[in-house]
Amino acid sequence: MSRPPSPMLSVPEKKTAATELFRDRHFFNSAFFTDLREARASLSAPSSQATTQDAASRRALLLRYHCLLASARDDPCDFDDDLAFTWHDAFRPHLRRTAASLRFEKAAVVFNVGAASSRIATAVDRAAEGGVKAACGEFQRAAGAFRAAGEMMEGEEEDTEDTVDMGPEASAMLERLMLAQAQECCFERALAAGTSSAACSKVAKQAALYYEEAYASLVIPPLQNHFERSWVAHILLKAALFNAEASYRYAIELHEKTEIGEEIARLQFGINAIVDAKKAVRGAPGSLYDAASRLEQDMNQNLERALNENNRIYLLRVPAAKLLAPLPAASLVRSASLSEILDVKTETEGNVLNDRAGECTDAISTTVNVMENN
Repeated sequence: MSRPPSPMLSVPEKKTAATELFRDRHFFNSAFFTDLREARASLSAPSSQATTQDAASRRALLLRYHCLLASARDDPCDFDDDLAFTWHDAFRPHLRRTAASLRFEKAAVVFNVGAASSRIATAVDRAAEGGVKAACGEFQRAAGAFRAAGEMMEGEEEDTEDTVDMGPEASAMLERLMLAQAQECCFERALAAGTSSAACSKVAKQAALYYEEAYASLVIPPLQNHFERSWVAHILLKAALFNAEASYRYAIELHEKTEIGEEIARLQFGINAIVDAKKAVRGAPGSLYDAASRLEQDMNQNLERALNENNRIYLLRVPAAKLLAPLPAASLVRSASLSEILDVKTETEGNVLNDRAGECTDAISTTVNVMENN
C-alpha cells in the first residue's frame, strides 16, 4: 500500500553583495565581459526577486555565470587586483564573508546551484506521473553540489567562522540530507510499483540511515544551533519514520513466513521509534506528524493481530529488542558528479541529469530482484 508523499526540505540560497568585477580595462566594452558583468549583477538582485524567481531559471543563470568565470580565469588581467566577493550564510544571513578569491566565488555559486536544485525537487508533484523520478534526480544533483562546494572550500586558508554553511560539516550534512530525500523518493516508487515488503524494508532502512547521519551532525558543533529547530525536528522525525517503515515492511515478510515472535518484536520496535520521536520533536510539519501517526496506527493493528495469533496458536518466544539483528539496507542513490552539476545542457535539453542521475528509480525492479535473492 502506497502512502501520500511527505514534505521535503529545500535549502535557501546564499545572498551576495554587488561586486564590480573590473574597472578601466581595455576590454570594458567587450561582449564577453559585458555578459560576465551582467550575470554577476543578476546574482546580487534584491532578495525578494531572487526568492520569487523560478528555481530553474535561477539555476540556469548560476550555471551560465559559472561557465563565464571558467572561461575568463586564464586571462591575467581579467579582474581588478583589489576585487573581493561578499556572500552571506544561507542559514544565518547576518553572517557574511568577504574574500578576494575566485575559488570562494565559484564555491558559493555551486552551493546555490544545489539550493536551486533542492527547490526544484521539493516543488515537484511526486504524486504525478514521472514526479518521483524528477525529484529523485534533482535531490541527487543537490547532494553533489553541496559536496562539491565543501571540497572547493578546503583550499581556503582564511577563517571559516562566517562560512559555516560551506564548511566540511555542513557540506556533509546537506549531502546526506539530499541523499536521504532522494532515497525516500525511491521508497515511494517501490511502494507504488508493488515491490515486495522485504525489498521495501531495505530501501526504507537506508533512508533512515541517511537521515540519522544528517541528524547526528546537526546536534553537535559547529552546526548545533546554526539551523532552525524545525529542520532538526523534521530530520529526526523522518529518521524515526523510516526506521519504523523498515520494521513494518520487514514484519510483513516475517508474518508471511509465520515467524511471529520476531514479527512482534519488530513491530514493537518500530512503534516505540515513532512514539519516542513524536515526544521529542517540536516544530515539524503537521503533515509529517500525521504520516507518523498513520504508520503507528497500521503497525498497532498488525501488532494486535500478531499477538492474538501468537497467544492462540504459535506460542513463540518474543525476542528482546536488543537481541534483534540490524535490518539490511540498500542504497539506490548517489551524489551527482561535478560535471553533471555544471552541465548547462541540463537546462535546455530535457534535463539530461534527471534522466542520468535519476536512473535509480528506473532500475528499482532490477535492483529489487537482486536484493530479494540475497
